[in-house]
Amino acid sequence: MNYSKLAGIILIFALSIALFIGIYSLTKPNPHTPTARQGVLDMSGWDFAAQKLANLNGEWEFYEGELLEPADFLNGTHGKAAYIEVPSIWSGKKEDQGIDSKGFGTYRLHVKVQDEKQIYGIKIHSIRMSHRLYINGQLEGEAGRPAADEAQHRPGNTPYSTFFQPNGHNIEIIIQAANYVYISGGIVNTMPFGLAGDMNTLNALQVGTDLAVILTMGMFGGYHLGFYFVRRREKAYLFSGLYLLTLSVVQLFMGEKIALRVMPGIPFNFAYKLLDFSMFLSAGIIILFFYSIDTRLLSKRNMTLLISPIVLYMAMVALLPYAVHSEMKGYFFMYLVLVVLYLLGRMLYLYMDKARDASSRKELIMFSGAILSLGIYLIFGILYTENAVQTDLIGKMGVVGFICFMNLLLATRFTNAYEKTELLTNQLLLANQLKDEFLTNTSHELKTPLHGIMNITSHLLEDEEYHLSAKQKQNLWLIKDISLKLSILIHDLIDVTRLKHGELLLHPTVVDLKVVTQMVLDVLEFELIGKAVQLQNLIEPDVWVMADENRLRQIMYNLVQNAIKHTEKGTINVAAKVIGENVHISVEDTGSGIASEQHEAIFEYFEQLGRPLSEDGYTSLGVGLYISRKLTERMGGEIGVQWSEPGVGTRIAFTLPAAAHTQAYLETASTYMNQLRDGHEAEPQDYSGQHDYTILIVDDEASNIHILSSILKRHQYNVITAFSADEALEKLKNVPHVDLAILDVMMPRISGIELCRMLRSEYTILDLPILFATIKDTPQDIALGFRAGANDFITKPFDADTLIARVQTLIAMKNAIKDAMHSELAFHQAQIKPHFLYNALSGVISFCYTDGEKAAYLLTMLSHYLRYILDMDRKTLFVPLHREMELIHAYVEIEKARFGERFDFVCEIEERVRDIEISSLSIQPFVENAIRHGLFEKEGHGLVSLKVYEEDGYLKVKIEDDGVGIPAELLDQMSNDERESGGIGIRNVRKRIDSIPGATMSIHSEQGIGTSVTIFWPLSH
Repeated sequence: MNYSKLAGIILIFALSIALFIGIYSLTKPNPHTPTARQGVLDMSGWDFAAQKLANLNGEWEFYEGELLEPADFLNGTHGKAAYIEVPSIWSGKKEDQGIDSKGFGTYRLHVKVQDEKQIYGIKIHSIRMSHRLYINGQLEGEAGRPAADEAQHRPGNTPYSTFFQPNGHNIEIIIQAANYVYISGGIVNTMPFGLAGDMNTLNALQVGTDLAVILTMGMFGGYHLGFYFVRRREKAYLFSGLYLLTLSVVQLFMGEKIALRVMPGIPFNFAYKLLDFSMFLSAGIIILFFYSIDTRLLSKRNMTLLISPIVLYMAMVALLPYAVHSEMKGYFFMYLVLVVLYLLGRMLYLYMDKARDASSRKELIMFSGAILSLGIYLIFGILYTENAVQTDLIGKMGVVGFICFMNLLLATRFTNAYEKTELLTNQLLLANQLKDEFLTNTSHELKTPLHGIMNITSHLLEDEEYHLSAKQKQNLWLIKDISLKLSILIHDLIDVTRLKHGELLLHPTVVDLKVVTQMVLDVLEFELIGKAVQLQNLIEPDVWVMADENRLRQIMYNLVQNAIKHTEKGTINVAAKVIGENVHISVEDTGSGIASEQHEAIFEYFEQLGRPLSEDGYTSLGVGLYISRKLTERMGGEIGVQWSEPGVGTRIAFTLPAAAHTQAYLETASTYMNQLRDGHEAEPQDYSGQHDYTILIVDDEASNIHILSSILKRHQYNVITAFSADEALEKLKNVPHVDLAILDVMMPRISGIELCRMLRSEYTILDLPILFATIKDTPQDIALGFRAGANDFITKPFDADTLIARVQTLIAMKNAIKDAMHSELAFHQAQIKPHFLYNALSGVISFCYTDGEKAAYLLTMLSHYLRYILDMDRKTLFVPLHREMELIHAYVEIEKARFGERFDFVCEIEERVRDIEISSLSIQPFVENAIRHGLFEKEGHGLVSLKVYEEDGYLKVKIEDDGVGIPAELLDQMSNDERESGGIGIRNVRKRIDSIPGATMSIHSEQGIGTSVTIFWPLSH
């Protein structure tokens, strides 16, 4: 056990107690002070030099309802004196006893002293809420302005001390007091009386302790806020800092009221409202502090309930006059005491819970100490305010205790958090080591079956017994290249672990640089399918380097593959030149380029995720470039970005030591350069027009497109391929009809998610279903895809049967919904035909009895209509515009024959739009409505006009009449499709128009002026 540390703690604690006792003894009045009797205090036998300060306690003369000055007592112009205990408060009359809490009066006391040559002092603490002090006929002090009239009264209650020398052995003290604003009045606290030196000592101690408390709270408040701003997640420091700062504001206006002493010009209402507001604000903050420290102490609901009354009183302070809200202050103070007791009870309950660990128990002890200290501060503050205790020093020590416990609590939590961090760090280091071991073991296990695939593929390519077709050989070469690519990736993963542990071994030999480069370019050739990119080996023959051949191939593979990934068109050139004892090798592309601030970042280890990633270009998430740098440095070279410009291209260069060559190496190189793959022409990627359904595949990996295309073609689907979002958008413009799109999520420049959003701006989920193919299958990634507009997800690597099932489901869903919509439109259109037939036949019948020729003419027009209907039903729901116009002219002729010259019909149609297809029977109902309901319901002649023309990519149809118009209520129902009664024609036409993407219809009408209907059809529908 460390006894020296224990002895130091005990010594500091003992000195603190001794200091507290010393200060307390100096501020506590002598308990043996004589008391006044009937307005006279005999201090002639009191030795002020030895016995120090006395209190002016006892029976004072009191004249209620009179503000008397010394002259009034000399002249005898005063009432009969009553006697009142000092200190005491005016709490109101009860059964003719006591003094009204609101009012005014005069106190008087005669003090007899032995030594008349000494300078004496009196300390005024609290006289509510204004007073004047006269000593031996002279005005020696005042606070506020007491007055008999409330309107002239000015409140004020600031502590002060006054000093005087008596003219004789008798000292007359007169105090005028008045209160109209507080719940109680009177002389609240004792008034120390004694020699000037002792009074100065008392003042210094009381003011000094107040200043010490204020500075301590301010300093620790700022300290805690500083901690919070350094680490914003620690809300406890925020609340503790704010609490201490608000508590320091409270202390500025309590006790010795330092703020009012320094700035006496502060208005009374502002000062005391600020005091009350800060006091209850600090109470609310401390509840939030306790909640942030331990949520077990309070539930969120209980915390809200505890704070609500505090917020209510703060609102009262802000909005109500001081005299009003101060009446309720005592009740809310008692509420705060109850809150403290409740929190202390919760602490004890949590401490008694045996399920808590040792560290939690230690925190709870300090927690309880902080709450207990806070309770001492509140309780002794109230007691001192009401003169129940002689000094407020105990309350101030409660504040100091609270600060100590709170800082110990926060320090303990910080220590516990640091120890937990150390434990987690060790666990992470162990987990990282286990991860490396697992990665190494898994990579080695994968290499065995992978090499088996490569060997079998090589055997099939070299076996001359079976005559393979060009397509079969192409697929086998693709399998071999993909396997080699995967093998290199596995080597990268193994090398990362070896590099971290310093276990990577190199075997330098003399290597032909051109041969190694050509081997890498041949492996990566399949990556260029679908891209307008050429790989060029510009290295001159007979360039030799000293390097580990496998590691050199690994470096070249990583650099060229990165260039392919970020190059959409152009060339990728690999060049080399010998400079002195080194060979400078460069890989230059015409791709997206690298921002200057990323030139070093792209070679860093993928675990360094502190910096934001660029939207395109090289990133530091992979291990390829990191390994390339480490391998280059291990072989005595350097690597870096030699040149790059965003949007233009990039050149990455590295150096290796040059080496001399021998004839044996030359023969080996020549043998490889003469080995070529069987020549074959690349098969076209797009197959369209052969089957019923067409599917668009968008993926930046050629192998993925090849696999998807092969699966879909076997199941009788047309396939359109695109290696980027831009290419996909371009092919969608050129291909007349695409039934489904399969998008890869991770693509350079424009991701699959962004492409999906772009497609959804033009195609609905029914027009073009979208299936995402991705390796990311977390709920967040899936939700992101659906928010972008995807119909379904499939995770790579996918099963061919699962892929086909999802494709068939999406296409079947699209067809089913289209059939349902087609049936609904046909139903709406069929409803219009009997509606018109009924109106036309009614007209024919009416003429059969009056005019046979007109009836025959009407039947002729009606026959045109019927022929139109029958022809249309057998073909389609959409007809050329000129067919619709024939129907309209037939109808107009019928109406003109029936009603004579009651109206004119004007028709204007652009010739170039006459063959555009529109929904059948979509214009005629509006012409009919204009004639029948617009014109025939008004008196006199009418006009109906129809205008059809092209405007901004739309077919615009406008039908106008000068009839009676439509009432506003009915027009609103028609516009919102809410009308349930009346004709069905217009409602059905609106439904058919709304079903066409981009089509709109609007109706404008004024009663007595006419109606206008405007329809817009997109020309591309």
